[in-house]
Amino acid sequence: MTVTEMLLSAGPSITDDVGQAKADLSKFGFCIVADALDASALDAARTRLVEQAAAEEQHGVSFRDAGPEQRIIDDFGNFKPDAFSTANGGINQRLWMLVNKGQCFRDMVVHELTDELVGHVLGSEFIVSTISANIAKQGGSRMGLHTDQWWMPQPVRPDADYLRPSDITRAAAADFIEPDPSIGISPPVVANCMWMLSDFTAENGATEVVPGSHLTGAHPPADQSTLPIVQAEAPAGSVMVFDGRLWHGTGAHTSGVNRLGVLATYCAPQFRQQENQTIGVDPDLYETFSPKLRERLGFKVWNAYGRVESPAESMVQPIPDRIGELHPT
Repeated sequence: MTVTEMLLSAGPSITDDVGQAKADLSKFGFCIVADALDASALDAARTRLVEQAAAEEQHGVSFRDAGPEQRIIDDFGNFKPDAFSTANGGINQRLWMLVNKGQCFRDMVVHELTDELVGHVLGSEFIVSTISANIAKQGGSRMGLHTDQWWMPQPVRPDADYLRPSDITRAAAADFIEPDPSIGISPPVVANCMWMLSDFTAENGATEVVPGSHLTGAHPPADQSTLPIVQAEAPAGSVMVFDGRLWHGTGAHTSGVNRLGVLATYCAPQFRQQENQTIGVDPDLYETFSPKLRERLGFKVWNAYGRVESPAESMVQPIPDRIGELHPT
């Protein structure tokens, strides 16, 4: 069976049944759960996000992308210093490290649906890779499809040469586009929760996905014009949970109303986080965190990984005790 033959033409319906959501995740690579946030939680998250976005804009630290004319790479292949700004053509506003920016966002990290649905993909232990927001604005361009496991090495035969892990880039190699499924595919080690703080519609750039693509073992091809792309449309308060292997991307925003979403990406505890939570978290806030939130942020030592000094310690601190160079007296 070819990669194209493995794709599905339609995705799941919105549900409020967790069992059905798990089945949808396995079959389609994503699920949408209605009323994941009640009216009070939805209003609090929306208000806090809008306030934070306005303040970051006012303080000159706003991060903007998805501008059709935006040029982010210089002539030497590096990010331009002012790449992600309105002055450089950026439109959508991104906000990072939301764990520091509101209790409503911290509550999303430990939400019971995260336990159930991300746990269905990754198992009982997983950590936050990043929690960020995207305020999609009119004129924001289509992102294009990608997989969040672009860095995952492909299965290889014992005697075959292989692409060295550190040489993998977002520009997928040929055997990442058309892999050999007879030798298996990589399992999911990433999963995402898209918390919809606005109605997600085709007009405001609702997330594009290709149902079933999580089971192909492949990265999306450069020519995406003939793929069975659907958009995850759902009312505000819903959450979309999806397998990190699923082909997905932000759609083009053609309406006049801002679309607000919070994306929490999780990974298995042996993988590196996108945002370095253990350094980035405000140490003063840490003291208010529940044990569950501390574990989710990566402060829990997992099978001796993530430790400082002794592997017997179960939890690290934002400012750990360090044993420096010592000499006997």
